[in-house]
Amino acid sequence: MPSASIPLTIDRLSYGPAGIGRVNGKDGGKVVFVPQTAPGDRVDAILTEEKKRYAHGQLIAVRQPAPARRMPPCRYVPRCGGCPWQHVTYAEQLRAKEALVREHIRRIGGVEDPPVLPILPSPQEWRYRHRIRLRTEPPARLGFYQSQSHELVELGDCLIAGEDCATRLASARAWLTRLRTTVRRIELITSDPLRAATGGVVLVGNAQGRFQADDEEECAAFVAEHDEVAGLILFGRGWRRVWGETRIVLDLGVDDLVLEVKRGGFTQVNPAGNRVLITALLRLADFNKSQKVIECYTGAGNLSLPIARRVNALIGIEQDSYALADARENVARTGLDNVTFVHASARIGLQTLVQREEEADVLVLDPPRAGAADSLEDISRLKIHKVVYVSCDPTTLARDLRRLGQWGYRVESLQPVDLFPHTYHVETIAVAVLT
Repeated sequence: MPSASIPLTIDRLSYGPAGIGRVNGKDGGKVVFVPQTAPGDRVDAILTEEKKRYAHGQLIAVRQPAPARRMPPCRYVPRCGGCPWQHVTYAEQLRAKEALVREHIRRIGGVEDPPVLPILPSPQEWRYRHRIRLRTEPPARLGFYQSQSHELVELGDCLIAGEDCATRLASARAWLTRLRTTVRRIELITSDPLRAATGGVVLVGNAQGRFQADDEEECAAFVAEHDEVAGLILFGRGWRRVWGETRIVLDLGVDDLVLEVKRGGFTQVNPAGNRVLITALLRLADFNKSQKVIECYTGAGNLSLPIARRVNALIGIEQDSYALADARENVARTGLDNVTFVHASARIGLQTLVQREEEADVLVLDPPRAGAADSLEDISRLKIHKVVYVSCDPTTLARDLRRLGQWGYRVESLQPVDLFPHTYHVETIAVAVLT
């Protein structure tokens, strides 16, 4: 039997798709997470799952909307789970993200008064992504999953993807109808709008099972027939095929630097936001020509290029062979002669540098969402004066900063940067110094 509805006032947004209220008021009672709510909303909700200290709820009615609530412009909201904060004004999203970084660093990181700087907004609230990764279903359905389910919400356009997304989605569907190889995910990648003259969309298919030989000729023909498609990448376990031009070009916003990614590897999804990130990192890290830098998780060189321009030497560590090949080509094309690379995981690479008794002044970390926990012990052995940590998850950032604190590192500054409007994700630059 469904539970009776309860009145709630939503106090804040969680690190997730939900707003947070409390049964029996703000200062007491169980915490309740309710999706599709905004801070200041007075709502009716039913409890769908109860734990000892918190509960999950479902929104039944908004009795009194908050000033921060708005009508989402996307017709797929709330079914699509891609943008769970679209119903909240952008100013409130920024305030919430800055508060979430502060809360995580204080509560998980153990920093009593976190030195959080005002969040830097995305230069574009809409149409900011140069790449989107979609789920597929036969025969050629594309979209995101509905929140907390595996039900596909098929998209005809996406307001956070770049201009001409609808046309590119149509191209991706046309490609899928031609393939015999089974594709479970497909990514649409374009160059930075500042460098858009470099070509059309690159379609990257993540396949299940073996490559079907007939698709070799079919994919070559598809690229030849579709001017809007620059190239195709199709890969599965143990195999990879490429057709056409797969080079993506991104403007880094400093020193007239350009990043080229030819093999479909990781890039920040928000090119304009990435330029804000790089500028902020260079300012906070305060690099100089006397320094030697170790950089883990270099990728194709997004941070390596601007950092190397400012320091004496840089050692980059990267385990992905495709990203490393792009990084080496970017360094060579840029004319940098002070960069060397180690082909290894961050952990093995740092262990190698410890064994070589390598010395450095600054360590730069840009790990995936899981953080850098497996590398922290080796960081302590290097006794590097300054750690600059670029994080896309405040939970793992806080955990790792707490561990660094145990080895004598003090958090000097925390700079949130919004690369992901309308989602709860937030990038943070942390600078910690050895005391």
